[in-house]
Amino acid sequence: MIYARLRRNALGAVVLALVALPVVASTATADQFFHTSHADLTPIGSAPLQSGFVNDIHTNGVTIAAEERYQLNGAMPDTTYSVALHISFVDPTCTVVNFVFPTATFTTNESGNGEAGFTFHQASPPPPPNPRAIYIRWVVSTAGVPQYQTECVRVVVGA
Repeated sequence: MIYARLRRNALGAVVLALVALPVVASTATADQFFHTSHADLTPIGSAPLQSGFVNDIHTNGVTIAAEERYQLNGAMPDTTYSVALHISFVDPTCTVVNFVFPTATFTTNESGNGEAGFTFHQASPPPPPNPRAIYIRWVVSTAGVPQYQTECVRVVVGA
C-alpha cells in the first residue's frame, strides 16, 4: 500500500517536472539577452512628480516580444500624457535620436496618479537570433511638451 502510494507520488512528480520544463526553459531564454529594466522618470523643468517609472520586460515569446508599464505618482492631476520611446541606434547618451516611437496615452486622476502599458507583438515569423543594442530614453509629454524622462537605457533587441 505504501509502496503503491510512493510510486504514484513519484510518477506525479515526474509528470509535473516534464510539464514545467518548457515553461522554465522559455523563461530563462526570454531574459538571456536583455534583463527586465526599471527606469525612474525624472521631471523636466518644474513638472511636479512624487515618483514615476518605466518597466521594460522582454519576453522574446512567439506572440509577445516585450511588455512595457508606465506609472506616474503625484504628477499634474487630471492631465492626459503620452509616452514615446526616443531611440538611438548608436548613441549611448541618447543625444542623437534616430526614431521616435509613440506607445501609450493615459490620464492621471485627481491626485496626479496614472498608469498605462504597451505590448510589442512579435513579428511573424520571429526574427532569427541576432541580438543588437539600441539606446532608449522614454519621454512622457502633455500637449506635445515633454514633462518627464528616463535616463538613456541600453536595450538588447532582436534576440
